[in-house]
Amino acid sequence: MKVVEEIQALRGSHSYLVVFVLVLAIIMVAIALPPDDSGRGVLMVALTALTLFAAVWVSGTTAWTPRIVVCLAVFAAAAAVFTWLLPGVKDEVGLATRLVILSVVVVLPFVIGGGALRAMKEDGVTLGVVFAAVSIYLLIAIAFAVAYAIISDLQSDPFFSGMEPMKFGFFPDFMYFSVITQSTVGYGDFVPATGLGRAFASAQALVGQLYLVSVVAVVVGNFGRGTDRQRQMQQQKLKALQGEVQNLEVDQDESEPAKKEDGGD
Repeated sequence: MKVVEEIQALRGSHSYLVVFVLVLAIIMVAIALPPDDSGRGVLMVALTALTLFAAVWVSGTTAWTPRIVVCLAVFAAAAAVFTWLLPGVKDEVGLATRLVILSVVVVLPFVIGGGALRAMKEDGVTLGVVFAAVSIYLLIAIAFAVAYAIISDLQSDPFFSGMEPMKFGFFPDFMYFSVITQSTVGYGDFVPATGLGRAFASAQALVGQLYLVSVVAVVVGNFGRGTDRQRQMQQQKLKALQGEVQNLEVDQDESEPAKKEDGGD
């Protein structure tokens, strides 16, 4: 019962730390698990669907949003199971599953961003809003990783230099390459071999850095500051308090002569 109550309390709380942890888990699972792990695709889709549910829950979105979430989750689960059962596919995160993950990842920033904007209007930039901004940054990396994998699936040439072309290339490589590219670390162990791959990698590096220096920087810079309405209310309270203090001083000044007269009598 206590767990249920805590989950209920998260409804509309804008506690995006939960979402951040789940998004980070998706990246870690995609990179850490071996390519031939037969349950990795199902686990990734399950984590993605759970992240979407959590984002909708803590954002406190409207009634129609859960219906879309349910449809996406059911479609994602069906595609993951179907792809998992396909014979001859070593990397079970196949094209269908990648498309499903990409669709969910594209929806997530709108859910998180909408909830974060409502939170900012109500309470200003809180820690939850900061985690929301960082979660969207990580989702950009996941989206580009899936895009790289889809490009690799649809073209005949190998995506990375020095590698043989293969259907349903190892997804851990794409996720790892996406994170390294967006963080502009650039180890150089994976290099795009085609013009399309280099174009997407360049776009990701630019988008990731622009997002950091604009959205994340502004959010962190305004951390702890209240909304304009809250500041106005604080100023009004301060003025009211100053007025009360002035009234007390006036009363004291008026009462002192009366006390002196009483003392003289």
